Amino acid sequence: MDMRAAKLLPAVVACCFAMGHARAATIEWSLGPSFNGATGYEGILTNGTLVEAVDLVGATGGSMTVDPLGINLTFSMVNSPFFNSNWASAGFGGSTDSAWGNILNTFEWHQGSDVAGTGFLGGLVAGHTYQVQFFAARSDCCGTRTLSFSNGIDVATVTIEYDDYVSVVGTFVADASSQTISFDDSTNNPLLNAYVLRDISPVPEPQTWTMLLAGLLTVAGVAAWRRPARAW
Repeated sequence: MDMRAAKLLPAVVACCFAMGHARAATIEWSLGPSFNGATGYEGILTNGTLVEAVDLVGATGGSMTVDPLGINLTFSMVNSPFFNSNWASAGFGGSTDSAWGNILNTFEWHQGSDVAGTGFLGGLVAGHTYQVQFFAARSDCCGTRTLSFSNGIDVATVTIEYDDYVSVVGTFVADASSQTISFDDSTNNPLLNAYVLRDISPVPEPQTWTMLLAGLLTVAGVAAWRRPARAW
């Protein structure tokens, strides 16, 4: 093996190892739109490209399509490995859309401890910018309880009260194939109804693509010119 390649190998291996494991990129947090009331589903953000929409119901299989004539967003029903209990109620949220009403009437929660959420979001592409919108609410109790979201490392976080029906939005640049999300409840019983993950990476302008292609062609041309002729 070439000496330079031998020196670079450990760094390459370490880089690949890090890219394939759960990480906690810095997240910019903000309060998002309200999602309560007759048309509360209009608070679902639709920018960028959809990665996944998840309805936490305590069972995997099935789906719910919200506002099929408008937003037309299908949520996959899942049993999250990050929460250990689930709950189903009725009459919360006041939505005229039955699917959104069902999503608000169900949630998963973790009894007795907060959720570290290592690798909570998966299937990410390092270097891409993502936006995750969380929906956590219940109006039958717990109005004084609060829920905080973070990446589990940085001080940056945002906090809501469950009966406010205000979504939480986190924006981050992925540094690995997964992202840690921490859920901290004031009574150590965090809950989550649903979330939507979107890729909001900027799309290069046509001239940018042209420049990238020209650069690749130039590199390929130089490589071909420097390649020694094969001896027959």
